[in-house]
Amino acid sequence: MAKVGKLTKLKSAIKKWPSFSAAKQTYHHHHEQQQQEAEAAAESDEPQKILHSVYVGKSRRRYLLTTEVMCHPMFQELMQRSGGLDADGQIIVGSEVVLFEHLLWMINDQINGGGDRDSSSQAGSMEELVDFYCC
Repeated sequence: MAKVGKLTKLKSAIKKWPSFSAAKQTYHHHHEQQQQEAEAAAESDEPQKILHSVYVGKSRRRYLLTTEVMCHPMFQELMQRSGGLDADGQIIVGSEVVLFEHLLWMINDQINGGGDRDSSSQAGSMEELVDFYCC
């Protein structure tokens, strides 16, 4: 009878497996696309945006951020609370990678005109968000 239970659990795990690998592929595809866009921007004839390396989370995942993103008040607040420089002078942010990606999405959305620009209504909520994003 114990074998039947184990087989059922194994079947269930195998059914879920493709969804895990698909999610992982999507995540890696997004990260690769982000790197390719940064490299393409560096090679284009347009005025060059300066990109800064930022290392996030315990895994020290590398992100290339524009000066515009790094100067955003929410990013600055996150840096003050959980960031800093390591011994090699690299910028480190103490946040979970997934949460940091969400923060970047919100900042980029706001920079590109998709978000609410009323800073007075966001001051209190910004502090709450940064508290949430800090590790």
